[in-house]
Amino acid sequence: MGEPVTQISGRSPVSVSDGVRPARVSLIIPVYRMEAELRRCLECLTRQTYGDFQVVIVDNEPAADGSVSAGVGSIISAFAAADLRVHGIGCHKPGSYHARNAGILSSQSELIAFTDADCLPQPEWLKAAVGAWDSHTRPGVVSGPVALYPADQRPISLYEMRFSYLGLVDGTGDSFVTANWLSAREILMELGGFDASLRSGADVDLSRRVKAARHHLIYASDAVVRHPTRTTLEELLRKHRRTIGGAWNRTPRRLRTLRVLRHVLKRGWSRYRELHLARASETELMTGLLEVQRALTAAEIRETIRLAWGGEPER
Repeated sequence: MGEPVTQISGRSPVSVSDGVRPARVSLIIPVYRMEAELRRCLECLTRQTYGDFQVVIVDNEPAADGSVSAGVGSIISAFAAADLRVHGIGCHKPGSYHARNAGILSSQSELIAFTDADCLPQPEWLKAAVGAWDSHTRPGVVSGPVALYPADQRPISLYEMRFSYLGLVDGTGDSFVTANWLSAREILMELGGFDASLRSGADVDLSRRVKAARHHLIYASDAVVRHPTRTTLEELLRKHRRTIGGAWNRTPRRLRTLRVLRHVLKRGWSRYRELHLARASETELMTGLLEVQRALTAAEIRETIRLAWGGEPER
């Protein structure tokens, strides 16, 4: 089993001091060993056309005393000096959903937004998301496109362009992703935040709980966040091992190993067949993508077996 759900409830443990009104939106960004990506993300946030927001960086590999690490701290200081309203907190519990829950607890804002450290929010993102929130009744989550773009033209990037779930966020499903998310803090607190026992897919779980609480999932097509593809096989393998860990935690104990393996093999075969059929017209490209698919399916099978033998899901 994974870690128990991190329960968040009640009011914020911090209070407004000196009569300073909190920003209407707190944008929470968890970070774990992604300092270069975080810099690029914060650069984008300096160009937001919406002004009433603050950024909360949650360092998931903080210093021993619980404060942000020196590297993350220097980035925060540089952008704060450039007039971005940003501060950081540390979170020792491993996992991005623990970090997001810690960010929710630390916030006083009416609205909570999320993106990821490797995302590039477009200038109109927050303005469009807040506008969509204000124009709907019983809003629960506002999201928009996560526009995936190829970091290069090699097989890893092109595989992600073809198969990444981020490209499927189009408002037609029953869930959104934390790469592009806006909710009311009150709703998040009432629902207990993210299920931090899940290393992957807790945004899907929370989306469905928001909807079950009779709030609406709202898709704002002009609230755009860009996301580059991964560029190395190890990055992609790590992502897929993490998603298998999330699937493992969400799957009932009875016949869990067989159920997860069935999912792995069914998806792997479907993608392999699609690529194999396409190889007739794009031989060299599809051969590279087939090699990536074989490596991913093998890694997912190994990860499932490791978890079945008592291993812990990767962070």
